[in-house]
Amino acid sequence: MSPHNPWLDRAKTIKIPALLPQSALPGPSAPLMDWIKVVSEDPLLAMQIYRFANRMMSNRQVLVRTLEHAVALIGSQRLIKLSNEIPRVEAGSTAMAGLQSTVGDSLVAASLMRQWFEMRQIPWTESDYWMTLFYNVGLWTLWLLEPQMMEGFEYRAERGENRDRLIEELIGMPLRDWNDELCHFFQLPAIPETNSPEENQQIENRIQPHKLSALKFFLPFSHELAYRVRLSWDSDIMETLCRTGEIALGLTEFRPMLKTWITKAAREYQLPQAATAARRMLAHQPPLSTQPNPKREGFSEADLARAAQLGRTHKTRNRTSSPQKPARKPAEQPRPSSESRKPTATPRQRHSVQLNTLREIRRQFRNEKSWHSPVEIQESALYGLQKGLGLHRIVVMEVNNGAWEAFDSEGCDYDRPLRQLKLPLASSPILTEFTRRVSAAFLHNGNRHKARKQLPANLLTAADNQPFFLRSFNIGPEVTMMIYADAKGDPEPLNDIDYRLFREFCADWNTALNRSRQ
Repeated sequence: MSPHNPWLDRAKTIKIPALLPQSALPGPSAPLMDWIKVVSEDPLLAMQIYRFANRMMSNRQVLVRTLEHAVALIGSQRLIKLSNEIPRVEAGSTAMAGLQSTVGDSLVAASLMRQWFEMRQIPWTESDYWMTLFYNVGLWTLWLLEPQMMEGFEYRAERGENRDRLIEELIGMPLRDWNDELCHFFQLPAIPETNSPEENQQIENRIQPHKLSALKFFLPFSHELAYRVRLSWDSDIMETLCRTGEIALGLTEFRPMLKTWITKAAREYQLPQAATAARRMLAHQPPLSTQPNPKREGFSEADLARAAQLGRTHKTRNRTSSPQKPARKPAEQPRPSSESRKPTATPRQRHSVQLNTLREIRRQFRNEKSWHSPVEIQESALYGLQKGLGLHRIVVMEVNNGAWEAFDSEGCDYDRPLRQLKLPLASSPILTEFTRRVSAAFLHNGNRHKARKQLPANLLTAADNQPFFLRSFNIGPEVTMMIYADAKGDPEPLNDIDYRLFREFCADWNTALNRSRQ
């Protein structure tokens, strides 16, 4: 490639930002392992740490290939100073959205690579992890250089065009050459065509021929698969990729196994975009069993709060649950009198409701063989609420110190009052009732005046005059979780049809969670 390529010249002058805010990074007294753990999910920040460390080692002709080596070389004080000088991407910008999606794809690809290498009993190292992540550094750079254009390419790719070809026409060179040039410029670990003399002299950096062959095949395959499954589970390209995977791994059940691999990847990372593929796949794949729907069991859910927390903190906890008992029929919270909620017209289904998506997820919820863990159920349930029911803001709360307190949310990035919602039980008899049994409620314009006397003011303020749903969950006799959901931004307000669909969906969600604990 010509060194005068204008795109490469632009890339060399760009200031690479970090995804993580400064507040998310370890403090001065934190052990270096904390840095490794946090930075491992922000490859943009890792890029600059690698480059800084390799500059320190430039006189020794040694390439830093692991983050552990780089962090130990730099030290916590210089890491803090370096991270303070690095700019951040503007929250909510096109560049941020694109970077998060493409970085999420790379994280999923790294997880797939690790799982496949373990299956084939090929050693997997930290250096392999970073080579996999940086394989698509060229895409990240283009999202920083031309976010609007890249957004257009994504839109066209979703409708059948080849994203790589569009990008290559833009930059005037093969995408892999573009990526290799950037890895060389930023001094990042990259897959070598052959072992260099320097690498062969350093046994720890040496890549054996059989492993090098595996890397050359599985690197592009894993990234293409991670990208395609994020776009769509059902496509001709996905069929081709699955057949390729069957041959490469010697698995006749590659597609069913893909569900497990993608779900594991979603649980490994905190970046929400790393779970996009899992949500889409779990929502749209066909059910794993054609048996008749089993009899619905009691609604319960003491551990969903814990399950959601697992997906966020990635720490497995084992709890001894109470013996399962048939739960009482969920009782809806009594709503205001019919006079105060007489509709002006027969409610109609909102255009944003996708019944096929809802039915598919509910079918899987009722199929006891479809689910492996509460985390999988949680991921698919949130996807169903957003994509199936058209709900935009969702808050998950748990009982903590006498209050319903938010611990997870979707669609609330710019709604701090909702993200930090805390509702003392003593402030409302309705909230207290929600802790005693599975209950549901629908606040709308027809009962808002009466609800002001029964619900906490901060809940109504956070809702911002939006109609919303509430629903509590339990496992066995213990209620520990409640969700808030609204459709802010939808031109059509929530109505009784939405409320019925919401209750039915939550009931099946709760049933699936019960079965996963048996």
